[in-house]
Amino acid sequence: MRRALTFVVLLCLFCTFAHAVHAMESATDAARRGADQILSLLKDPAFRDPATKEAQRKKIEDAMLGLFDFDEFSSRTVGPNWRKFTPDQKKRFQEAFTSLLRNTYIDTLDSYRGEKVEFVGETSGNNGTRSEVRMNFLGKDAAHPVAFRMLVKNGKWVVYDVLIEGISMIKNYRDQFRDLLTRGQPDDLIAKIAAKAEEVKNQPKQK
Repeated sequence: MRRALTFVVLLCLFCTFAHAVHAMESATDAARRGADQILSLLKDPAFRDPATKEAQRKKIEDAMLGLFDFDEFSSRTVGPNWRKFTPDQKKRFQEAFTSLLRNTYIDTLDSYRGEKVEFVGETSGNNGTRSEVRMNFLGKDAAHPVAFRMLVKNGKWVVYDVLIEGISMIKNYRDQFRDLLTRGQPDDLIAKIAAKAEEVKNQPKQK
């Protein structure tokens, strides 16, 4: 499972700069162009040098955080319960959830060993403002299918869901959060996510 999450992180990173692309450009073209920029960060010797690794990691982390529209991601992850959140709760949830994702997945970058991405198709809908970009993450022994669901927002392509081998990342989290919200309140969920993010942050980092 951790290896699968590594694939997701790397593919997300490859497409980070897609969020800054005008809607007239296809989602696939935006993702492909972003891949070259992100790969240069991963391949830079600074990422393997202990003296410069943290600074390089921060550059990659900043790029990763630019990929998702976290307003969309947060609201879709919580689902219908999002209406029950106050504006302040929405803000705090987004901050906690972003920290959890960052702290959970950034260390998986150390697993990158030159794997490649093969773009295999794109399906558009809603008058060209929604798109699902399909690709394969080519590992040493297997190809892993991944898809990005993207939409045009404020004239830019943003990613609002990730599917790995057909499983929606949003749905995965939504199922977990729905159970927590059934038993408690939005503040309870926010507190749990923030605590988990801090726990992961304080775990020993990979060298």
